[in-house]
Amino acid sequence: MKLSYLKVFLFVAAGLLLIGCASPKAVSTFSALDLNPVVQGDNYEQKVDNFIVILDKSGSMGDKYKGQTKLAYAKEMIGRMNKTIPDIMMTGELRTFGRVSVFSSKFTELKWGPKPYSKIGLNSGLDQVDYSVGDSPLNVALDAAAQDLKSAKGNIAVIIFTDGYKEVMNYKAVLASARNLKNAYGDRLCLYPVQIGRDAEAAKFLQQVAQAGQCGFHTNADKIGTPAGMAAFVEKVFLQKVEVVEVVEVVEEVVAPPPRPTGCPDDDADGICNDVDKCPDTPTFAKVDYRGCWVLGDIFFDFNKYQIKPRFYSALDEVVGVLKRNPDVNIRIEGNTDSIGSEAYNLQLSKKRAKAVMDYLVKAGIDKNRLSTVGYGFSKPIATNATPEGRALNRRVEFTPMP
Repeated sequence: MKLSYLKVFLFVAAGLLLIGCASPKAVSTFSALDLNPVVQGDNYEQKVDNFIVILDKSGSMGDKYKGQTKLAYAKEMIGRMNKTIPDIMMTGELRTFGRVSVFSSKFTELKWGPKPYSKIGLNSGLDQVDYSVGDSPLNVALDAAAQDLKSAKGNIAVIIFTDGYKEVMNYKAVLASARNLKNAYGDRLCLYPVQIGRDAEAAKFLQQVAQAGQCGFHTNADKIGTPAGMAAFVEKVFLQKVEVVEVVEVVEEVVAPPPRPTGCPDDDADGICNDVDKCPDTPTFAKVDYRGCWVLGDIFFDFNKYQIKPRFYSALDEVVGVLKRNPDVNIRIEGNTDSIGSEAYNLQLSKKRAKAVMDYLVKAGIDKNRLSTVGYGFSKPIATNATPEGRALNRRVEFTPMP
């Protein structure tokens, strides 16, 4: 009996030596000053409200890569990402997958979060990640992440660091879990797999994982290991360029109606002659564009957004005034987008823009029964989508009087 226990002890000890008992620390020689210049400018704004880092600590991550284990390399990349992320208000989380310990039957573990993001907090979670061991059930971690996010509000980035090694990963189960996660959170959630290593089959699989998220992308850790590469990665995942200033100038220049002709029939008295008026029934006092249509232009909507910024409330108040002066007028609020992104995504975005406008009008005292909404996505452009100026004009809300 004693001999049997001794054999078990020696077997476990040998296993621990093989998988590496020492915890690979998150090592990084990069400083925030080196990494952040690209993303510190005021021409960016936050696009992520929650993020989850999912780290592979399965047995294959103990293999050597670039002079260290894959797990140590992945932790170093996460540490560099952590230093690169600007100090923005969001919720963060670190979750691992792979056998929690030699004797454990658990295959995923929450190491930090969900908590308000801090560089110290994420680093503390990284330092708790010890040796690599066991199979690679990424699907279990994705299913757990779905539960972690139940109280999350706003947009979500799921960033996965893994070698995607097929021998220890059930590709079919992972893709099913990725699709379930996307279905649960819809347009709010994007997937960003980061490959550790250069296995071609794993790269193809991780591209499929990114495609399951529809709005994310796959990359290799080697590509984001430099200051410029990491800055570009952080920008694409967490930030978006602000186009508001340029867009306002374009909208004011292009949408402003030309000198209006006189002495021609103009039944709705909007200053646009009947023969060229594309929207002939606009109510009295409504401001129209050069087509004679009552339009809210892109000054209300940043790229990929539907929230109305407070500085544009005064223009909406003018719409409220028009509706109050015309109490018998009912309107349909029509949301439109540019052509960047999928048809399904833009359709939903256009509906959200129309609803945001309706919600404002209702709060301002307009009877909800006078209002309806519809989203057209990018199916009704009024300008080319080949230029920033044209796309700015297409991101708009129009009002159509209804019987």
